[in-house]
Amino acid sequence: MQPRLTRPIAPLTAAILLSTGGCASLNPKPDIDRAAATVQERSGYAADWTAPWSDHFEAWDGVAPLAADQAIVTALKNNRRIRADVESIAAGRADLVQAGLLPNPVVSLTLRFPFDPVSGGSFVGAQAVQTLTALWLRDGKIKAADARLNSTVLDVSDKALRLVADVKGSHAKILYGQRGVTITETSIHAAKQLVEKIEKQRKAGAATQLAVNRARQQVITLEEELRRQRRELAKERRRLLELMGFASASDGWTAADAIAEDASDHEPAPPPAITEDVVIRLVTTQRLDVAASRALVEAGAADLSVEERNRLKDLGLGVDFERDVDGKKTIGPTLDVPIPIFDSNQAQIAKAGSLARAALATHEAILQKGIREARTAYIDATEAVIAADEFRHNTLGGREDLSQRLHFNEQNAGAAFQAGEITLIDWLDVLRERQSAMQTLNDLRLDAALARIELEYAVGGRLEEPPKDSEGAGPASAPLDKSSTTASPGK
Repeated sequence: MQPRLTRPIAPLTAAILLSTGGCASLNPKPDIDRAAATVQERSGYAADWTAPWSDHFEAWDGVAPLAADQAIVTALKNNRRIRADVESIAAGRADLVQAGLLPNPVVSLTLRFPFDPVSGGSFVGAQAVQTLTALWLRDGKIKAADARLNSTVLDVSDKALRLVADVKGSHAKILYGQRGVTITETSIHAAKQLVEKIEKQRKAGAATQLAVNRARQQVITLEEELRRQRRELAKERRRLLELMGFASASDGWTAADAIAEDASDHEPAPPPAITEDVVIRLVTTQRLDVAASRALVEAGAADLSVEERNRLKDLGLGVDFERDVDGKKTIGPTLDVPIPIFDSNQAQIAKAGSLARAALATHEAILQKGIREARTAYIDATEAVIAADEFRHNTLGGREDLSQRLHFNEQNAGAAFQAGEITLIDWLDVLRERQSAMQTLNDLRLDAALARIELEYAVGGRLEEPPKDSEGAGPASAPLDKSSTTASPGK
């Protein structure tokens, strides 16, 4: 039986194998590398996702002042959430390989024995059938799986850029929080010195207990503010450690500043070429969550095409061998043709069409949300810079005049006190105004830094004007029954 069965099956098997082509690789490394390359291109930081995360600090020793670059590199490798997302790329690669595989052929064996052995012998039958429907559905399934894999790669890249922005923002909060603590500590020291002077005046009969109490209350208020600042600073350090993948590490470190506190007259503003219209264009051309949703639209369109071509389910071709009770042997082809009387696949076609339209609507919603986020981030970034600069120059007199002017006010207050023009309480008010002005400027500068970080993420990671020929490109709406090019991470 085996030689006679092999000859008819071999040509059928060869034809099927030739039609299916080579088998795709299960290795997800090229896809993971593509996501990492996209993150590096958009943020400037490399992501090492093919190596396991570390159980100790590598780019930083955990004690020295922590630079933002060190925090970002550590977070990209060790953040458990992003590493879990990276695993979805491997799952998507497996789905793509599975989409290219045909169902296994089915072999049926039959063996029947007579009730009366005298009246006849046994009956033997064998049948091998290969489902053919998968042959013309294969390309559509591969296209849908490839689009979903591409969407996963883009989605992971987008989440990594979100992580970069979160780490930058957390580091900035720690940095400016440290500056706020220094401002308050300086104010407390100066206020305590004035309290001592007022106390001496009270003992000499030149000041009242009320003046002493007011001065001490100012110190108490500043000390309470200092405790609040230190508490918020400690919480933010722990949040950054979690983002970096070392939530249990010590927080006995400070954030390093690559630029001196007063190294510039102005806060870094978006480039002049970045207008609100350009920001909208950047969302459509380089924002990764928009591109990921566009890839899902293509997957939905491919799924619909597959269901429309799947009206004849389980169509199969095979070979059948039989040996009857008389010992006669027969062999020949078999064709299994389903009759679409009850199920013509209309329900699945309707479902796939609905899901495809939902994917398109979801894409449009993500695009609308992205444009709104980018426009509001642009407003925040531009207005925050203006607010910080105007406060610095109009209220405090600019970078070069800032410390000099505040110091001059204190000296004038001291001279005025010596001349009897003001009291020590007035002098204390000058110190309070200085502390309030410095804290306000510190808060405004933090707002400007956070707004710029958010704007960079909102437009896809880069604040660069897109080429003119890219206008209108990117993830835009397209009819569901038309094929479209799969969006790549670099677009």
